Amino acid sequence: MLLEARDVVSGYGDATILNGVDLSVADDEMVCIIGPNGAGKSTLLKTIVGIVDTWEGQIEFADEDITELPPERVVDHGICYVPQDDNVFADLTIRENLRMGAWAAEGDDWFDFDERVEAVYEQFPVLRERLGQTAGSLSGGQQQMVAMATALMLDPDLLILDEPSAGLAPKLIDDVFERIAEINDAGTPILMVEQNARRALRESDRGVVLDMGENHIEGTGGDLLDSDEVAELYLGAT
Repeated sequence: MLLEARDVVSGYGDATILNGVDLSVADDEMVCIIGPNGAGKSTLLKTIVGIVDTWEGQIEFADEDITELPPERVVDHGICYVPQDDNVFADLTIRENLRMGAWAAEGDDWFDFDERVEAVYEQFPVLRERLGQTAGSLSGGQQQMVAMATALMLDPDLLILDEPSAGLAPKLIDDVFERIAEINDAGTPILMVEQNARRALRESDRGVVLDMGENHIEGTGGDLLDSDEVAELYLGAT
């Protein structure tokens, strides 16, 4: 497995949010995490990338232990995380945002900024037309694309997305999920938390249901969509 979290316990202050969670992501796989509000979905992502401390358990990435690493070291290992909120520099242009996304690779022998920008434009052609615009002047869907494009500047080995469709109109949700699918089809593994559970499961190889900070159900995206229990408890009218 590319990413493997075992028996992870974490939380905030004295509050335990995750209570022995297991999670894995394989090479080229897209995995979505669904569940009710307060289940610990976003906390799990933040724990993986080092924003929230792991109290117990272990997290391995590419056979290396990253359990105790701070976020900047997690990035060095090839994991890029796009949070739900405040995920662009609103006062900077699109190109400047992409430059900020490349900070961790500046000076590395493999990295060529113009080459990476061109690769990102191929996946997000709409951004090429708006290079001089500030990110804050874009629509919500376009800002989400800037956030994902900025993360892709590092050519990550794993892209982690927290609620990529939150607050977007239906048409923009389609656009964002199309880009996510294209990124995964191009070979980048993706782990995401998503409120639009039905759409996320349709796009994903595998789904994990968290409830009250614990693993509840796991299966292929199709299996979870066909599950009466998942439909009744977690999918609702989405």
